[in-house]
Amino acid sequence: VVGLLISLGARAQRSEIDTDAVRTLHTGFFESLRQGGADGVLAHLRQTGALDTRDIRALEPRLRALEAAFGRPDAYSLVSEWEVPGSSRLRIGLFLTYHEAGPAGWRLRFYRRVTGVWAIAAVQFETGFVEDFVRLGEVEFSAYRAVLDRLPTKPELERMLKESR
Repeated sequence: VVGLLISLGARAQRSEIDTDAVRTLHTGFFESLRQGGADGVLAHLRQTGALDTRDIRALEPRLRALEAAFGRPDAYSLVSEWEVPGSSRLRIGLFLTYHEAGPAGWRLRFYRRVTGVWAIAAVQFETGFVEDFVRLGEVEFSAYRAVLDRLPTKPELERMLKESR
């Protein structure tokens, strides 16, 4: 029993340290976005070595488009964060940023590397279906979004209606 208590105590302590490390990562990410916009957060990602260079290049045009359409966020909030069941090295965080033109939903994947250092492993965001993005899991949202993207737009529906008469 004593050995079990020592093991559990060490695990609980490590978890607090991990939580602080992940909090530091997402605070740095969103403060860079808030203060420096797309340039600031891209520089932050490059400086921290969080993402692979090709992932940053793929993210760059989307971040620039977000800033052009919505402006910089003036605030952000944590919606939820959890450790992936069965893994003490993978966490997911869902966040909202608040821009002049509306909110954006964010999913950050955090990974504890073999060295024990936490890093941002993936960044996703959504501006069109924010509430569903932060409510649904990643796979469910992707399937949901694919279905919505295939639906005809209002002008297309009107044209189809006219053609059917």
